[in-house]
Amino acid sequence: MVCVTVCFKTRTTMDRIFGTPEEPLFNDKYTAVTADILQEWLISLASINNKSVACSSPQEQGLFKTGDYAEFVFNACEIFKMAPEAKYLALEIFDRFMVQHIKDLYSHVTQSGSNHCRSDWKALLDRIKNQLKLRAVSCCQIASKLTSHYKIISASKARRFLRDHCGHRYAADGILQSELRVLKTLNYNVTVPSTLTYIETLLEILGHNEREAEVKVYHAVSMQVLTVVYISYSEVYKCLFEVTIHSPRNKDRKKYMAVRADKMLLAVSVIVSSVYLADQLLSDRITEELSKITRIPCDDIIDLTSVIVQLIMEGS
Repeated sequence: MVCVTVCFKTRTTMDRIFGTPEEPLFNDKYTAVTADILQEWLISLASINNKSVACSSPQEQGLFKTGDYAEFVFNACEIFKMAPEAKYLALEIFDRFMVQHIKDLYSHVTQSGSNHCRSDWKALLDRIKNQLKLRAVSCCQIASKLTSHYKIISASKARRFLRDHCGHRYAADGILQSELRVLKTLNYNVTVPSTLTYIETLLEILGHNEREAEVKVYHAVSMQVLTVVYISYSEVYKCLFEVTIHSPRNKDRKKYMAVRADKMLLAVSVIVSSVYLADQLLSDRITEELSKITRIPCDDIIDLTSVIVQLIMEGS
């Protein structure tokens, strides 16, 4: 459940004719949606998040959105000059695809009745490894089409990238077949919101509730923080596990995996981390405000925020 206490103005005059402000626009008096629409949007995001948390699997959560995988996807998106939203969406798609793809192939091998299951599976694993970069680029292609109508990654662009930056030569048909494979594996369900979507929605509300909040600044810092978190995803949640959970009982481990799947908690913690780095004096107040909006306990926000800030400070 979420609580939104904002008031928006609709555009009545065309005062700005020339020039386009840098996106995203927060709390813009001309283009902002109504409070009711934003509240419905946040409730919808919370519902999607709750379903994701409820269905989280200890064996699968975030296996391919950390470390070298995240770094490759982010670097590819930088080279393709993709928007930030596409960058994080591509990583989400890649993580979900790889987990499902491996499960499907493993199921196929074990149910084939072959006498050489072990050698067949080893050969498939080698093939999966060889195709990792191709699959990652296919996920970038899909994300580009979901977030832009003109900056899409065509098959020819993907082919040149794989040749020039990865040393892999694929035919145009192979690029297209890989993209189709990703879509079919995920049953064409590729519009799951990324963590950045949660962050930007919360910042829009925060800017109305807290007039002193420099949400544009927090957004810029949040994107940098989120990138660091994803590259160190496993380390972040391992530290959180060590800090907050002291019992090795199975139910605690299940709770830990649910926390890993919670994008709303991650979004809030990234924002608070950004506020702390930009203006430490406001961090407690912003934490309380975001806790009211999302109904996430302050202690939970502080626990994850502390881990993120410590990681960034040690890294710097």
